[in-house]
Order: sequence, then structure tokens, then C-alpha cells
Amino acid sequence: MTVEPSLAPLRPFAGPRGADALALAHFLREAVAAGTVREVLHLRLGALAEELRRSHHQRLVRDALAPLMRPTRARVFELPNGDIVAIAPPEGRHLGEVQEALGILFAAEGQLPFARRRRLPEEAAALLAAVEESLTPNQAAPRWPVPEEERPPISAADLVALERGLGHASLARFLVRRPVCRLAPGEAGPEAVWEDWSLHWAELCATLLPGADPALAPALFRRLRRLADRRLLSELARPEDARRLGQAGLSLAPETVAEPEFLRLDAALGPERRGRMTVCFAAGDALADTAGFAFARDFCRLRGWRVALDLAAPVLLPALPLAGLQVDLLRLRWSAALPGFAAALPADRAKVMLSGADRAAAIGWGWEAGITLFEGRLLRPRG
Repeated sequence: MTVEPSLAPLRPFAGPRGADALALAHFLREAVAAGTVREVLHLRLGALAEELRRSHHQRLVRDALAPLMRPTRARVFELPNGDIVAIAPPEGRHLGEVQEALGILFAAEGQLPFARRRRLPEEAAALLAAVEESLTPNQAAPRWPVPEEERPPISAADLVALERGLGHASLARFLVRRPVCRLAPGEAGPEAVWEDWSLHWAELCATLLPGADPALAPALFRRLRRLADRRLLSELARPEDARRLGQAGLSLAPETVAEPEFLRLDAALGPERRGRMTVCFAAGDALADTAGFAFARDFCRLRGWRVALDLAAPVLLPALPLAGLQVDLLRLRWSAALPGFAAALPADRAKVMLSGADRAAAIGWGWEAGITLFEGRLLRPRG
């Protein structure tokens, strides 16, 4: 890794729009693939009140970040919304000093802390989400998040209780079923191809863990998701339910594929029905554990399932080696930033599905890009 020669001025879109966002996505992918350990400081400058984003405060931030330029392996990225992501080797003390200095400076202004410490490669997915957020225009007034002390993380005790509860509870009320339709210009209307099935995580967490913040305990949240996935698969694997599945897509964590519940569903479906099913893995999960993703992908494809990859952030399009991922379908989520990455789409547009197509503009752009598979509120399947 090279040393950044200097820190760019702290203003939105310094240099090419989104260039640092793309560079950061590449950096995260390489760090995950290599298992590189790094400490990260995410400065949410885009959320600062307007009076604290003037040139005087920019100089304060630049002065505090200056020591990071001296370590040989430090990197600093400026995101389009004005946020700063600083990355340094774990043995250094510089990130802590920067956080402390800025905390003192802005506390004097009566402002709440705005810095978040993270660690690579474990929290790469959270940083990729921050990259996506920075590329999505938000017209709402900046607001400070609820202080972390008021949002307790998931605890081990919570998970013990949840495990008991999930063993008996039905997840039907949290199951979201959205039709995926084929729609091409000039056709009579959308034609349903399959249904995407997923759990409504925000509602599930709010119901099972009121007041808690899963984002504050990523490892425990992954275990919670795995528990819920297993419970859902148990319900679907009942013979009467498996026979009614038809054509469906399930969003799962890669490690869930090796669980007994998935294997029971796989057996209950049989070869013919498995061929009509799609299992979708998140790109963040694939980045966090490339070997685990490869095993899950190969196992599912060997058994006859179609495999899809869900990219929550369009900035990942140029960063991921799509040809080498060997998936049957790429699921993109519509955002205002997506058209800027059209050149990175796979050549075979039949393998691309656009979700969140809730506006005519999304479908119109999809048609221009050669996409004909959509999921969104505008689509009402004919027949």
C-alpha cells in the first residue's frame, strides 16, 4: 500500500465524484481477501450541523488528521457526503489520538461525538454500507444518531432467550414475499418469474429486541440472523410447505447452507423443485468469508439451486471480480448512484435483476441498461 502524500481539502466531492469511495471499496475487498488487520476511524462529518462544517472546522479536522500522514501504511479516504475514513495498522496509536483530539475540539462546540472506531476485516460490510450511504443523496436535515449508551447492543443473554423463543415462534409475520417479474419494453405487462422471500429484519429486531441495536454487536447479530434463517428453513422444510414453494428465492447467510435445516429443505424439495429455487447471498458476506461463500455456492449449484449475489452498494460493481464469482444471477438494488456504475454491469444482462424498482425512473434506466428482471412496488404481475 502506498502512502497518501497529502490530505485533500475536506469538502464534498473533492476530485472526481466518488473516486475515493471506489478506492475505499477496492481497499476493503483486498483487506478481506488477504485477511489484513487494520484499525479504522470513521468520521461522520456529513452529519455535522451546518455551522460546524465551515472552513475553520475543516482546518481543525485537517490538523488532527495530519499525524496519520506520517505512518507508512496509513490511508485516508474522503467520501462524497463529506465523511472521512482513516485506516491505519493496528499497532499504531494515531487513530486513538485523532479521535481524542477531535472529541475535545467538537465537545467545546457543544456537539456530540461523531467518530466511530471499526476493525478490518471483521467490519468490512459496515464500512461498505457507509460507502453506499455516502453515494445516496439525502435531502433530510442532518441528525445525530441516538447516543450508543441509549441503544444497548445485543447481549449473549439476549441470544439465549431468543434461541428459546425462535424455537417455538412462527416467523410468518416477518416474512416478506416480493414477486420478481420479467418486463421488457413493449410487452403487455409484468410476467411473474419467481418470488423473493426474505425476513423483515428491522421489524424482527424491533419486536424481539426492543431498544437494542444489532449494529453495535456485529458478531452476535450474525448469530441472530443464522438462528432466524434456521427457524425459517425449518418451517419451509415441512413436506406440505415444501410442496407449495413453487418458484422462490431465499436470502441466506452462506454458513446456513451447512445447517441441518437447509439440508432437510433441500431433501424435501427434491431434484425437480430445487431447480426452480434461488438462494441469494449478500456480497458483504462473500467478501467477509470468501472460502465459506465459495463452498456454499458450489454446494448449492451442485444440488441444482440457482445462486444469486446481492449487491447492496453499486460501488461494489467495479470492485468485485464478477466473472470469477460464478453466480447465476446478480441482484442490484436501485439507487440514484447506480447509473454511474452502468459500465461495470455484466455483459449478459439476462443475469441481472434490479430490486427496489419502486419508481418509473428505475425501470426506465433498467430498460436502457438492457435489464428485464425487476422487483418493486410498481410491478403487478399479469394473470
